[in-house]
Order: sequence, then structure tokens, then C-alpha cells
Amino acid sequence: MIAKLAKLLAVATLALGISSAWAQGVMHEGIVIDTMNGGGYTYVQIKESDKTFWAAGPQIEISKGDKVVVQEQMWMNDFTSKTLNRTFDELLFVGRIDKK
Repeated sequence: MIAKLAKLLAVATLALGISSAWAQGVMHEGIVIDTMNGGGYTYVQIKESDKTFWAAGPQIEISKGDKVVVQEQMWMNDFTSKTLNRTFDELLFVGRIDKK
């Protein structure tokens, strides 16, 4: 019984460590150059310094020209949004899109 509890505690500790590392993703800040909503998500094309990328997070009101901050969670290649009938070469999924 104690061995099972020790294993469970080890798994829980590992899971918390992964969650903490996941939550500490790279921050990106830039200007929205395009945006669209679909399927409960807001898609924003962000210009950050010398690069441009698409990010998607929970649906919010956002406009072209807004300054935003997003935190990396998961990058997807060749992601197809059936709602938008569009494929993104590279898309960053985020937990939220914050206006700055």
C-alpha cells in the first residue's frame, strides 16, 4: 500500500512539474495585423519585431492595430480550421490573448 502511494505521489509531482514548465512558455508581444473569429477561437496574425506568426486563443474582441501579448503553449504545423476553411502553415495555440 505504501509503495502504491509513493508511486502515485511521484507521478503527481512529475505532472505538476510538467504543468509548471508548460505554464512558463515564451512570451510574445506584437501588433495585430489580421484577425478573425471561428469555432469559439480568435485567430490573430501578430507582427513581433522582424517576424510574423498566427496565434489562436479563446474568442475575444480584438482589432487590427491592437498591441497584444501571448504566451506559448503549443505550436501546430499545417493546422486546418474547418470553421474558417483555412490551413495555417504554423499556428501557435495560446490560453489567452491579452491586449496591452
